Parts: sequence; structure tokens; C-alpha cells
Amino acid sequence: MNLDQTVDHLADIVEGLLHGSEEFLCTLEFTQAEALAEVLDAGHHTSTAARLMHRWALTEPDWGEDEEHVATLSHWLMLSVADAPVGVAS
Repeated sequence: MNLDQTVDHLADIVEGLLHGSEEFLCTLEFTQAEALAEVLDAGHHTSTAARLMHRWALTEPDWGEDEEHVATLSHWLMLSVADAPVGVAS
């Protein structure tokens, strides 16, 4: 299995978790979620990465209080919203 296939498989796993396991997101620290999103983005799975970070932000209501994370999360949130079909929430 090459790296592209590995990242594709990882994206499939993350998509499955996003659709079925809220607990998965609650276990991730910001740095872990960000690193996972960066790998997905580099592997051309930007929409999955953006949804991951969007959902992470929803599970962390105080993320806006951490100035260090605001710019990063704002970037991912804009990508997530831009990718969402009209009338569909992430």
C-alpha cells in the first residue's frame, strides 16, 4: 500500500467516525485534530479535514477563547461551510 492509498484509507475511516462516533472527536486534543486535518488536506481530502475540524470545534465550546487556535479553526470552519451543500449542516 502506498502513501496515497494509506491517506485515502485514513480519510474513509475519519468519514465513518464523523458519521457515527461523536466520542471520537471528544478524545482528540487540538494538536491531534489539527495534525490529522493537515494530513488529510495534504492527501487531497480537504473537505474531510474541514468537517473534522468543524466538528471538533462544535465539541469544544471554549475554542474561541484560545487566541492560538482561533485563526486555524476559522480557516477550517470557512472551508467546511464553503463545502457544505445549501441547507445541510455539518
